[in-house]
Amino acid sequence: MRLGGYWLRLATPFALIVAGVVAGAAQRNDPPMLFALAVAAFAATAVTSAVQARRVVALVHEIGSFAEQVSAGEYGARVSAGGPAEIDALAASVNTMAAQLAREGHARASFIGKVSHELRTPLTVIKGYVYTLRRAEDDPVKAGRLDVINGECERLAYLVEDLLELSRAQAGELRVSAETFPLRDCVEEVAERLRGVAEQRQVGIDLAWTGNGSLVMGDENRVRQIFANLLTNGIKYAPPGTSVRIDGDSTGHELRVSVSDGGRGIPPDALPRIFDEFYQPDGAEPGAGLGLAVVRELTEAHGGHLEVESSVGEGTRFTVGLPAWEVAL
Repeated sequence: MRLGGYWLRLATPFALIVAGVVAGAAQRNDPPMLFALAVAAFAATAVTSAVQARRVVALVHEIGSFAEQVSAGEYGARVSAGGPAEIDALAASVNTMAAQLAREGHARASFIGKVSHELRTPLTVIKGYVYTLRRAEDDPVKAGRLDVINGECERLAYLVEDLLELSRAQAGELRVSAETFPLRDCVEEVAERLRGVAEQRQVGIDLAWTGNGSLVMGDENRVRQIFANLLTNGIKYAPPGTSVRIDGDSTGHELRVSVSDGGRGIPPDALPRIFDEFYQPDGAEPGAGLGLAVVRELTEAHGGHLEVESSVGEGTRFTVGLPAWEVAL
């Protein structure tokens, strides 16, 4: 049944009321009463129609908001019923669609997790054999080739770990341990570990910190992964001869750490999707498009939030905000 049928059902009883009022007043030959009753009936019809119209409009707006949530990946969103039969049928249809998308998303995350887990074993075996061969190899040429194989194995291992983290997060199975640690020490450790990678690309790492180093509560290894991914991303896009800058601020109840590069920047139309898994904006360096998606999931798992600012041709700045646990003495 079409929506026009709903308005027909709504108008019919009021039309009958108006007709009855007019007929009664006409029989009594009372024009003032006829006019007053007609105006009252018309006003009642208008008010009732307006109330019903507002209900329909509210339901349509709710469906529009639902569509935005689903497009953002929030498949748990649902539309409430309580309107005309046609609108209720539409709500049931979109709720069914959301449930199907949720099932498919969970199945995809489960599949990725299983495949990633299965890849761990052969990678570990390959790395073990490469390590053994490298230790026994005296030929510089062969040793260099083994180093290349080992490097590619490391890259695959990082990719597998990112896939595992992402699949756990999407399946709602991401768990973080509860321990307190100084965020400043964690970030400085990551920066020192990646300094050699930066030097290979002729990029420096500058670190500046404001405050006395508040503590955060969470999983220190996963927090390291957050900043390792952001810093690796910054090193990848920073032009040779420039530096990736890390700015930390632990003066308040929220600890904020920014990672900035002077690279090509991100186009405005790509910014809303930059944290989506497997998304690569035009002109991006080759990659799987997982690092920033993992950063977002891990940051939110720690009760934090992630911001990005970018200008084409000027660079990009990612900022992680985490709740402070207490001020370190």
